[in-house]
Amino acid sequence: MKRPALLAFAGLSLAAICCAATPPTPTPEAEGTVVGNPVQRTHGGWLGVQIKDRTFRIAFYDEKKNPVPADVSSAILRWTVQYQPNDERIQLLPTDDPSVLASPYVIKGTLTFKLHITLLTDGKPDAVESYFIDFQG
Repeated sequence: MKRPALLAFAGLSLAAICCAATPPTPTPEAEGTVVGNPVQRTHGGWLGVQIKDRTFRIAFYDEKKNPVPADVSSAILRWTVQYQPNDERIQLLPTDDPSVLASPYVIKGTLTFKLHITLLTDGKPDAVESYFIDFQG
């Protein structure tokens, strides 16, 4: 009878010592993923540029690649096409999802081109961001 009690006491003591010795480590916030072609913003955060159902969408992400509301009011996209001499241009506007700008304009032709992105903020002409990427849809 003494032996089982002694083993139980030793097991409980060992468990208590192990739990007290290792403080709980905080779990880091999981890093998300950018949907589409990722573009790192100059002032922090990410853009996810994609073509969904043959229309452009830009989603906004924080530094940990989690969706955040768009901090701009619109985006202007421009790219070279083969079927006409002029570049294509469209404006992306806010959608029901606060982290997404989109356009209903259907993209024609191939989905691989050099894309110029300009982000605009209403009332702040100095707050313009521009990016140039090799887009592959």
